[in-house]
Amino acid sequence: MAAADNGFRTGERSRLIAMADKYLAALRSGHPGGLPLSPRFRSTEDTQAIVIGSGIWRTVRGIRDGGHYFTDVERGQIEFWGVMEEMGEPAILSVRLKIEAQCFAEAEVIVTRKGPFFDPEMVLQDAAETFHQVLPPAKRASREELVAIANLYFDAIEQQDSSRVPVNDQCRRLVNGAVDSMDAEDRLIEGEEHRALGVSQQIDDGYYAYIEALRDRRYPIVDTERGLVVCHLVFDHPGDRLRAGKDLPIKSPGSMVFTEVFKIVAGRIEEIWALGTAPLPFGIRSGWPAA
Repeated sequence: MAAADNGFRTGERSRLIAMADKYLAALRSGHPGGLPLSPRFRSTEDTQAIVIGSGIWRTVRGIRDGGHYFTDVERGQIEFWGVMEEMGEPAILSVRLKIEAQCFAEAEVIVTRKGPFFDPEMVLQDAAETFHQVLPPAKRASREELVAIANLYFDAIEQQDSSRVPVNDQCRRLVNGAVDSMDAEDRLIEGEEHRALGVSQQIDDGYYAYIEALRDRRYPIVDTERGLVVCHLVFDHPGDRLRAGKDLPIKSPGSMVFTEVFKIVAGRIEEIWALGTAPLPFGIRSGWPAA
């Protein structure tokens, strides 16, 4: 990569982060009035179109230090993951912003509140030298290749067949901050022993068979330098599908909105982070058109 191009990307990434910080500062205060909004500005929270200043703008009581920024300098998009204080309780926050010139054109918020999988402290851990590390050129993939690899992973869950997924045997998956693969056996509770398994074995053994579809997939952010690809999608749980042929983890129809980030190095998935909502009405749409 030419030095001038690298300088542009670094500068544009810094600009996107500065814009995100401006939005988060306004959110922290609960007052959006000073934000530069595009005439076409659109905002959703957990799939629902909202007027800026409503929703969590009224319940947020602070945003903790730390968190993660995922950027796409070619498309002017950035996503922040962090932890907010909401009316006395922590909640994990994902905010995707589309920047046009110096204005905010889109804001998509996903809020993860306390549930079975919930570890906000893990979301705040520093990952500058691991997950966010810039890859040497020889280990990078193109935008199209990164998206294709992520799609193979979601296809594998739907088909209960990991044979085509290029995933590292030691791949760690985090769900709402909680470790969901390759976890230490002494940390597991009864009924969750599969979390000690690798990603491929979990898929093949049917531990995600209760998920019928992973749909409305969008890839708003791809960072080829870091091997990161962000997907927004909807999980459908019909409520009658057994996990690994024996138990029923979700007993009523519902859908969940997720944002997932993959770290892909030399064409293989090394780590997966996922944030999702509580169950929403079955069949709900994401609130955004397919990219």
